[in-house]
Amino acid sequence: MDLKKNICDNIKECEIKIGYREEDMNLYYPQASLLELLPAEKENLSEALAAFCRTAEPELGKLTIKETEEKGRYCIHVPSAGVKYVHENLEDSPFLKAFLAEIFKPGNTVEDMIKIFQSFSQDIIIEKVDEQEWGISFQNPEIDPYVYYLEQDAFGLQYHRFTRQAYDALKDSH
Repeated sequence: MDLKKNICDNIKECEIKIGYREEDMNLYYPQASLLELLPAEKENLSEALAAFCRTAEPELGKLTIKETEEKGRYCIHVPSAGVKYVHENLEDSPFLKAFLAEIFKPGNTVEDMIKIFQSFSQDIIIEKVDEQEWGISFQNPEIDPYVYYLEQDAFGLQYHRFTRQAYDALKDSH
């Protein structure tokens, strides 16, 4: 996976959740994710980001990437032209649409979410991370390359979507 694909996937996720709006979008990435997705080393991150902005410009417009006041966290500003490009040129993920339609339904469970995964493939990976936390992904990344980190609490299910490398780092920190 690379940074451009990840940015496009995040724009699509937002569009599926709240609908399309032709407006600028800010996406936030920790430095470790940028180093993974470019790939780059810390020493040459600013050069790698500048080169990425140049190569992504024809599709995503004039991106700006700046470190936030919270050191090690970066804001990627995608202009409305880039959001429009993603909307007009990239298909919605059938899995992500089904997942998002189900995740916020009151009273649903991790088992309900597993059924959504299984409706796309029986070959899924389910890892219990903690008492109320699971990582679920497909063995075939072509269906969906992300690990969905589900948390069950008194308010229902919450999720976070990670690259495999970011998920493994999170899991190792538990």
